[in-house]
Amino acid sequence: MRLSDTYDLPDDIACGDHSPAFREFLWNWFGDTRALTMGEVDISFLDNLTPQELTVARSLIRRNLGLRYNHIIQGAAALHDVEAAPLLREMLGDEPDESRGLIIAGALWNLVRDPVFVTRLYRAKSKGSRLLIAAHLYQVLWLDDGRAVDFLIDLMDRKELRPWALPLLNELEFGRQTRSLRLAQKPHQPDDYRVLQLNPAFREKMTAAVRRWNREVKTGMTFGWWEGPAAPSGTS
Repeated sequence: MRLSDTYDLPDDIACGDHSPAFREFLWNWFGDTRALTMGEVDISFLDNLTPQELTVARSLIRRNLGLRYNHIIQGAAALHDVEAAPLLREMLGDEPDESRGLIIAGALWNLVRDPVFVTRLYRAKSKGSRLLIAAHLYQVLWLDDGRAVDFLIDLMDRKELRPWALPLLNELEFGRQTRSLRLAQKPHQPDDYRVLQLNPAFREKMTAAVRRWNREVKTGMTFGWWEGPAAPSGTS
């Protein structure tokens, strides 16, 4: 297995005799990372790491956090490495890029429920950047409660953000993908969600859908249900 020389890895790692789960970890995080960063890898193999392998995996992620690669940052959360939290907070303090800041804050939220993630998320919404919101839209679901529903519905007020938020709301509500439909053909439209927003039964249903998504999605990386920040098809 040939790993990239971009990373700081001990010499014996690539040549070692590893379990299938640890080999998958090494390949996806330090070999060919393309599928991982596109959210195309089921990372449930991490559950098969032995305690010793988990310790080594966490240490490898920690020693490479300084590269500030998104998949490395997210790897700390995927491995539930609470010891990485102080390093992530330090990184966040001097991170000039708003998008990467949200990635770091998201990792802190998933690790230790650091409220800086909520602050950063709402700050991104207030700035109204289409690409910023689109690239991080799936992270809204990590709020794991009614705030995620309200956040998505609030985005309906911004026409430029509707092409991302409306399909996600419909998919959560109806339990199926509707991306093949044009926005005007979605089962529920922005006005529908504004009316439903305060309906207790609707909120209970949507909150349950958000929590189900968080339980069932196994990639744990990047852009969730569609690939990247490009608008879904049929946006008019």
